[in-house]
Order: sequence, then C-alpha cells, then structure tokens
Amino acid sequence: MPEELKKYFWDTKFGELDIRKNKRYIISRLYCYGDLKAIKWVEKTYSKEDIKEVAIKSRDLKPLVANYLRQQFNLKKEEMAYYRAVQGMNYEYWRVNN
Repeated sequence: MPEELKKYFWDTKFGELDIRKNKRYIISRLYCYGDLKAIKWVEKTYSKEDIKEVAIKSRDLKPLVANYLRQQFNLKKEEMAYYRAVQGMNYEYWRVNN
C-alpha cells in the first residue's frame, strides 16, 4: 500500500496490513476516512465485487458512505449489514438512560 495512506490507519500496524487478507478492513477504512485519492486507489486496486462485498457485509460504515455504496451497487437497505445494524439500535434507551 502507498505510504501516503498510512495516516488513515492510525490504530493499526500499517506495515502488517495485507491488501488481500485485510481487504474488507482497508476498503471500509479508506471509504470512510480517505480522501478522493485514497478512494481512487481503492477502486484501482480492488474489484467492484470486492467493494460490493464490503457494502453488503460491513456494519461500521459511515451513513454517507453506506448510502453512496448502496446507490453505486443498486442495493436495497435490507441487503446491507449497516442498515440492519442501525435498524436494530435502540436510540431511545440512550436518550432516557444518560
């Protein structure tokens, strides 16, 4: 991975990231925190199927990223782990108990 992407992996040993083994983590992290150059690197490095898999399976996307990927791959909210996870959250609990 290019050294310029290191800043997006502040909590990870950058040198130990494997672009194949850690692809879901890398794609998700760069879509959520990366700039346009980082996202272009993702789209050049990974297949559309790899990115679509992240869109479907990742629960830790940012709302804007989840919506963008949903539209890019013409997915339904029910197909995406992010939306299923958000739907199951009890926000009222946090409002009342804090």
